[in-house]
Amino acid sequence: MRLDLRFTPRAPYALWCEAVVGFVCKDLFFKDEAVPGIDQKTSAYLRSLNKRGFFKAEPGETLLLPGEDRLRADKVILKGLGLKEDMTLESFLGHASDVAFAIRSLGIHNFAVRIPMLFGVEQYQEQIKRTVQEMMPRFMVQEVIRGPSVITAVFSVERAALEIIQKVEDSLKEYFGEGVPVSLVTEPSARTDEI
Repeated sequence: MRLDLRFTPRAPYALWCEAVVGFVCKDLFFKDEAVPGIDQKTSAYLRSLNKRGFFKAEPGETLLLPGEDRLRADKVILKGLGLKEDMTLESFLGHASDVAFAIRSLGIHNFAVRIPMLFGVEQYQEQIKRTVQEMMPRFMVQEVIRGPSVITAVFSVERAALEIIQKVEDSLKEYFGEGVPVSLVTEPSARTDEI
């Protein structure tokens, strides 16, 4: 089994994969033009569901939607985070772990995750690194027993983070060590073709 980890500034809805994951803060749900990582049409649909009392983006709330024709992914997984002001790095990592478990349970092996900048630029590098460290072991446990030979995870990050991503890559190589083959690729910010 091999991990293929990629970092890109592009939104997950622009990527070809089995599923895209978006994290949604309750208090930012209506302020932003679009839910991060999700196209505007799906965002508008989510807002209409929210107004009817469905998917309030409460902490731990998970919503699974079909990708339909408007996305390049087959599935959309949204994870509620609650209020941004109540969010800590540890609680965010708990939600990331829950999403990884859901992805694995659905048999998905090729997915994209939007990592929102929740705690400022200074902590974003640590947030990216720890999100990957929290999510990927969920797949390694299962894949030792059965499954495809490659798990591909594309992490959609803020464009500004691409400058610091080399430090994240070095830390992740050390974290995974020799036991699991890992390839790490960072897409340059000027690139616009598909992954």
